[in-house]
Amino acid sequence: MSERRISEKELILPTLYLAVCNGGRITTSELIKQLTAMMRPSGIDAEILSGRNDTYFSQKVRNLRSHNTLVAPGYAIYDDKGYAITQLGRDFVEARMDSLRYLLSSDFDYEDVRGHLDDVTDGKVIPYDELVSEGETITMTATSHERSRKLRDAAVAHYTQDGVLKCCCCGFDFGSFYGDKYGSSCIEIHHIKPIFMYEGRSEEQTIEEALDNLMPVCPNCHRAIHRNHVMRDELPDFIAAIKASRKS
Repeated sequence: MSERRISEKELILPTLYLAVCNGGRITTSELIKQLTAMMRPSGIDAEILSGRNDTYFSQKVRNLRSHNTLVAPGYAIYDDKGYAITQLGRDFVEARMDSLRYLLSSDFDYEDVRGHLDDVTDGKVIPYDELVSEGETITMTATSHERSRKLRDAAVAHYTQDGVLKCCCCGFDFGSFYGDKYGSSCIEIHHIKPIFMYEGRSEEQTIEEALDNLMPVCPNCHRAIHRNHVMRDELPDFIAAIKASRKS
């Protein structure tokens, strides 16, 4: 199977999103930095071009300027301070902001969300927060950023041992510290894969598959995971580092 590389077209929506998140302006160098952190290019995309400092991926980001990819459709203008998003570009992004924020700010592997970015570009709202059973299948509604109650309940039950539920990273036990009355609702659930990837499955299938991609964590560890953009394959090292620091 040939390697699937990131296309220049795929950079459009994340670039506009980052411009909005940066106050409406972003330089090419900052764009390269943030897109690289967000999309984690690998394989050929991560290789250095011969005789250049750029990777194949960073050159694609630069090509957005030389090819007028954002300027031609009127999404942005470009001057000596970099890109400035236009009202047309801002409207385009803000109409999709809830879905984009979920897809691009949750540290999911890019491979898990890339196809859904095309759907968002076409105006489809990605449903991401609450699972609702309708007959044999699960459908999803997108009204807020709250995590799925059913998946949360399943994860809490799955990871509770002898009545104790601890953070999977640092081992903090809310129940023993705050008491069951106040501590039971404080644990958070980290989603390693996006909820919408289970769309179309039965409730039983969804919960069974999702349990492998859910982690109960304390708010501090949850924030550390997202602040440091800890990806799925980096979680074991992240957890090991926390445990090692607690022993020292």
